[in-house]
Amino acid sequence: MIKLIRNMAACLSCAIIIGIAAPVTASAASEVMNDIPVDASESILIDDAGLLSDSEEDELTAKIQATAEYIDMNILVYVSGTAIGGSDYRTQMFCEELCFDYYDRNADSVVLYMDLAGHGDTSYAPFDFIYTRNRARFYYPSDTDDAEDRISSIFSRMNTYLPRGGEQPYPAIEQFLSGLKGYYDKGVSNLKYFYVRDTEKYVTMNSAGELILNDSRPKNWGKSFLIGVFISLIVSIITFFCIKRQYKFKSAPSSLHYLRLENVLFGDRSDMFIRKYQIRTKRQTSSSSGGGGGGTRSGGGGGGNHR
Repeated sequence: MIKLIRNMAACLSCAIIIGIAAPVTASAASEVMNDIPVDASESILIDDAGLLSDSEEDELTAKIQATAEYIDMNILVYVSGTAIGGSDYRTQMFCEELCFDYYDRNADSVVLYMDLAGHGDTSYAPFDFIYTRNRARFYYPSDTDDAEDRISSIFSRMNTYLPRGGEQPYPAIEQFLSGLKGYYDKGVSNLKYFYVRDTEKYVTMNSAGELILNDSRPKNWGKSFLIGVFISLIVSIITFFCIKRQYKFKSAPSSLHYLRLENVLFGDRSDMFIRKYQIRTKRQTSSSSGGGGGGTRSGGGGGGNHR
């Protein structure tokens, strides 16, 4: 009995060791992304629609730069006076190109595209977009990410000042900046990772705020560990009772024990097998599931707002 209990303990110990060692093994294929310093003075406002006065542009630029310094990310606000047209994805790609024109690809950046090309025309259906890169994706995920949709919440604040035909870009931009600061104070979202198709890397962020590049999809090691321990426990229990049953097996009493074989004559003898044991082992298949965010090939993310 003591030997069986020791065997069960050994199985559980192996499961625990595997559960602890697995994340360490996976981390060997990871690297830390270089951090690009943010210069708040490079955060700007571009009023392509011409809806803001010079004084309003100066005031908003100062607020944009103060927010950029607060969240330590680049911020670019583009008030568009020309419709991009086509699919929503084209608007996202325009924001990405705009971001690359002003900031490093590996910098933490946020771009707000305000579609005011149809200002005053209620028949026009505008589409606004908030584009995010790198650390910004973890703070401001959208409905395309497997995480809390913070971008839609920011747009809901802005939409109060963006009714069709009566858009007020100044207070709308103020609400955008307020939303960025509010969610930054709240901390990173529950977005686990995102995938960059250009580099075939999975990007995660550790507790120190560093971006980690991974060659494979990050797994939920806590869940895998619990599943492994549970399976090992079940196997150990089944093994325990199987062996215990085998040790307890005793053959039924036979009348031959009370007879002298030389006084017994058998007309026919045959061997009958009354039991047949067959052991089958189920083949286990590995599967993984996880969530990420929708984005561009270069790793940019974000979400849009139809008005």
